[in-house]
Amino acid sequence: MKIQCACGAKYVLDIQPGAQAVQFICPACGRDYSGYLNEMLRSQQAQATAPAAQPQPPRTENISIPPAKPKIGISQAAAPAAPQNLVPPVPMESRLKIGRSQAPTAAATETEQPAGTPCPKHPRQMATAECFMCKKPICPECMKMFGYFCSVFCKSKAEAQKLNAPVYEGQMFAVEKKFWRKVGLISGAIGAAILAFVGVWFWYAWFGSVPHPYFSVKFDQRSYSGAALLAGDNQIVFLHGGTLARYDMKAKKEIWSDELVTKQMVDDEVNREEKAREDEYRKYGESEPPAQATDVRRMLESGFSLHGSGKNIWLAESGKLIHYDFNSGKPLQEIPLTDSFGEFIEHPDEFLVFKHTDVGAQFVTHINIATGETHTEEFHELGGVNIAQNNSSPGAKTSGGGLPISPNGTPQPMDPQKVAAEAQNLTPAARAALPALIANAQHNQAINQELRSEDASNSKVPAPAQKQRSLETFQLIPSPNGYVQFATRMVKRNLIEREAMKAPPKTSTLNGNVNMANEMQAVNEQLNDIQRTGGGDKVVEDQSTYRVTIRRPDAADLDWTGEVTGEPHLHPLKTVNVLTAGKTVMVFDKSNKLLWKTELTYEIPNSGDDNEFFRSKTSYGEGPCAEHGDTLYVFDKAVLTAFDLNSGNARWRLPSVGIVGLLFDDEGKVYVNTTSASPDDIKYAKQIDVTKKTDAILLKIDPATGKIIWGCNPGGFVSYLSGKYIYTYSAYDRSDDGGGVDTGIHLPSYLRIARINPKNGKTMWTEEQESAPIDVQFDANTIVLIFKKEVQVLRYLTF
Repeated sequence: MKIQCACGAKYVLDIQPGAQAVQFICPACGRDYSGYLNEMLRSQQAQATAPAAQPQPPRTENISIPPAKPKIGISQAAAPAAPQNLVPPVPMESRLKIGRSQAPTAAATETEQPAGTPCPKHPRQMATAECFMCKKPICPECMKMFGYFCSVFCKSKAEAQKLNAPVYEGQMFAVEKKFWRKVGLISGAIGAAILAFVGVWFWYAWFGSVPHPYFSVKFDQRSYSGAALLAGDNQIVFLHGGTLARYDMKAKKEIWSDELVTKQMVDDEVNREEKAREDEYRKYGESEPPAQATDVRRMLESGFSLHGSGKNIWLAESGKLIHYDFNSGKPLQEIPLTDSFGEFIEHPDEFLVFKHTDVGAQFVTHINIATGETHTEEFHELGGVNIAQNNSSPGAKTSGGGLPISPNGTPQPMDPQKVAAEAQNLTPAARAALPALIANAQHNQAINQELRSEDASNSKVPAPAQKQRSLETFQLIPSPNGYVQFATRMVKRNLIEREAMKAPPKTSTLNGNVNMANEMQAVNEQLNDIQRTGGGDKVVEDQSTYRVTIRRPDAADLDWTGEVTGEPHLHPLKTVNVLTAGKTVMVFDKSNKLLWKTELTYEIPNSGDDNEFFRSKTSYGEGPCAEHGDTLYVFDKAVLTAFDLNSGNARWRLPSVGIVGLLFDDEGKVYVNTTSASPDDIKYAKQIDVTKKTDAILLKIDPATGKIIWGCNPGGFVSYLSGKYIYTYSAYDRSDDGGGVDTGIHLPSYLRIARINPKNGKTMWTEEQESAPIDVQFDANTIVLIFKKEVQVLRYLTF
């Protein structure tokens, strides 16, 4: 038997017939071929022996082979020791010749070489295939490099002949190509996911998370009053001027509509006023200007107001409340109201209508919002004393007028903040003409004063005395735990008048050359002169002595009676009642027991609203007294103080001038609506400076320490806070002069709504429009705007 070792050495073996087992080790490389030879021997014997013959037990014979010099010239002494039974030898007699095919196929090239054929390039590897071109044996190592080719030459030759050679999946290039294809697919998928995420984020950040018009209804007729109710399931009920309607916002479809003010009603009212004008002319020889249809319509529309919640729709008009059916829009019932009711209070489940009488008695009518059922409670005066209802304040004044630039207007005491705001919203042309306009107002003021002096000297009737607060007042105040009766009686009158303006400059700017550099200074001098001449340079502080009585209607024996200095006000809160008078704060429990008393640095601000007793909240938050947890928050004109509710100890104080309200989030953090004003604005409350702008400021406060977490200038006061939603609102109407007339001297109207991030006070987005709305309503991520000629709903996505 002839064999060739993997190392290249060739041998001729002489095996005796009948041998059962042999042992052979290559002298050149030390490989053991015993197992391979024995397998070959058994195969030959099995072919020569009948199948039924019983096999004999194997017998091992040692064959001694003299050393032979390998034909390939490998030194036996230099042959390294090799592991046993590594590679079978190649039988020289069993080599096969495979003919070359003119149409090669993958099956032909994948025909494995017979066992024992070594690879010419890798002697230690046995051939498993042959080259596609030259048919040389190739091993897996070769195929990793060139596939079904033995070299680059054969591969290039096949490509030159444009032969379709099969692709070896284990080829390094194919494996790498497959790997990078997979990497590319994975990378592409990741990139596509990132791109999609960035695209979604960009869309959400710039479009989805900012408000956009979700619903809109436009009108041909301009209106100046309106309100809206969101009824869930994308339903909205709104009052726009003289139109009451319900719409499906998602379907953009009108469900029903009711025209409350018709053209016939307007014409009838115009004719009635025209007839009254003619009668007046015949009787007195003079009459008012003829009525305009626009003014009449506006008057009629202003008599309606929308109330209710959810699907309970109520419309209030002169002398009655009308309950509307949500589905059909038809009136269900009418409840008459007298003209003498003092306050209309709306709760989620009922309305409270307060009626006052001249003898001090009060009646409270409860109206169930869902069913319309009513019942009335009667409360009588305290101590049997007749106390007339009068909420006018002795020191209270109107907020004052704006710039005295109307050609037909009469100069009056001015509100410095309102004057500054109007001056800053003038067009450049109107601002340049402002000194001349104000000079004309000064001239008119002088003429009017002379006329009033002549009338006073010629008149035999003395001028009426200034209206003052009644000596006695009585209020029935609703609280979270029922009602509180509150009566005051002035014991000693003491109204102190003080200067609230700076002294005029010794050298007037008007005496020199007025130019662009000192124009605004000259305007300030003119306005302040008008303010002084018109008597608007002083403020009146009420330091009168009042006798106060507080009573629970269900426990008349628990009255508290005492005297205070300053105008008294009662603030019913959740667990306590707070009495404020001037700079004094007195806290009572619900049994009218005095818990503690303290004095503040400044007076507690009074809105001057006749019905302020009935309001625990304003559009800008709670105040000036607010109870939250075990803390009572009280702000005066310049300081916010947090008191321990039980002991009255001050936990902390925060100086801030112009606080208008407090709000609280779900974590108990305090949000303060305040301003950038300074203490000088309190001392010189009537001083006018058209160049000074007082900004709205929002502060977030830690309730435990009073530390400011953050502060921002959002461009307006916070009007809504609920969870993660914080909105500020500001608007300016260039035609908002009481008559709806656009004079053309002011800048365009605007609306600005901003959403504030409760974590850091940053502005998340702003919504701006070039018109001022009549009414604004916020509800989570939905904003309802009532404009003069449109009802608009904004909405945005949020997570």
